Amino acid sequence: MDIEKSERGLLLNYTGDGKGKSSAAFGTALRALGWGWKVGILQFIKDDAPTGEAQFFRRYFPDTIFEQYGSGMLDRDADHRGAAERGWERAKYLLKNFDGELLIFDELNVVLHFYLLEPDEIREALLARKPELNVILTGRYAHPKILEISDLVTRVECEKHPFEKGFPARRGIDF
Repeated sequence: MDIEKSERGLLLNYTGDGKGKSSAAFGTALRALGWGWKVGILQFIKDDAPTGEAQFFRRYFPDTIFEQYGSGMLDRDADHRGAAERGWERAKYLLKNFDGELLIFDELNVVLHFYLLEPDEIREALLARKPELNVILTGRYAHPKILEISDLVTRVECEKHPFEKGFPARRGIDF
């Protein structure tokens, strides 16, 4: 096995219109934590409403960075750009200085799609990250410039969803 490739961090991108992108990222976080890795999670878009993942990481893995930089649904009147910019400042710092092995930027793809942040800046920062750092991006609408540099792209497709039948989001399943 090529030593350089075995030690270089990967950029993974979970995108598409189906449910499970963030869940896949959190599953990878659990796997990494099982191996003793340090993990950092920044959630974009999502506000401080209680979620199972936030409660889980804060309760069982309090040393894991878990921070939220969002103002909630984008159709609400709020400072979405300001929240995204604050999160991105933190993300840039972590890309250069994080002493762990895995960073997750949940919903960053959505932030880029709505031009709350500049895709070229994100691309350059991801390329300039610490070489051994693994990064996962999630969210619909992954930007082509980010897909181009991603080592793994998984598209989650929605074939059927309970929302279509009027079921509300459920604690423990959706949040």
